[in-house]
Amino acid sequence: MSEKEVQPGFTDKQWLPKLNLVLTMVLAAMGLWLNYSSQQQRQSLESIQAEVAASRDEREERASREQLRFQLFDKVTLSLRDGNAEHIAATRTLVESLLSTMEPAEVELRIGLLRSLAMRAPEQQRDAMNQALSQEEAFRLYHEELREKAVLWSKEAEGNLDNLSAYRLDMFYCSGTAASPFKARAEGFARQMEGQVKAVKVRELAPSINASPGYGVIQTEIRFEDASEAAVAKQLQQALSAEPAKPIPLRQVRTNTPLYISVFVCG
Repeated sequence: MSEKEVQPGFTDKQWLPKLNLVLTMVLAAMGLWLNYSSQQQRQSLESIQAEVAASRDEREERASREQLRFQLFDKVTLSLRDGNAEHIAATRTLVESLLSTMEPAEVELRIGLLRSLAMRAPEQQRDAMNQALSQEEAFRLYHEELREKAVLWSKEAEGNLDNLSAYRLDMFYCSGTAASPFKARAEGFARQMEGQVKAVKVRELAPSINASPGYGVIQTEIRFEDASEAAVAKQLQQALSAEPAKPIPLRQVRTNTPLYISVFVCG
């Protein structure tokens, strides 16, 4: 009987290495996919955890502020009942320093409490409190106008965030004493920047406003709102700093007024 002819094809020695290579590549691809999927899951989980933490912090902050408002209301009620001028003055200081001049949830309460205290205060103290309330009202109206204009300014912002000449500046000076040098210095800054920016104004920062949350300015500083405005804030810092070795401090704040920077002259 004749031997069968061996058909041409792969022998075990030929196809086993190729199979091992294919399996290795498949397993490597699966490993990469699983690793990528695991990273995506971790990132998603971390993002969710961050959002939950931020939401919890916001809730706690709101609850804390609400409790503070109730406590201040009780304090004002006691001061009005007592009628003592010193107690009224002390309570006024608390209200001005703890309630915001800008947050809608607190503005009306602040106004109402201060007006109530003013009605029971001695005449001289009452006049000062009413004047402060008028200053705060003008300040709020101005910032409401700023927010409305910001909608239009946002259309100008594209392509201009690094252009100092496209910005509007407010030079706020701290008032309170007749001999204060801050107004003259703010006016000097304004003259210095005329022609270099779109507009520049000098404005008063009344003591009661500066005492409120978000202000508390005790130095000369430049406030800008977004990282995209940092370069322009730096240009302004260089222009206004009399001594390069002691530049005017920069401070980033949370507002929404594009192409607008504030300079505070308070120290």
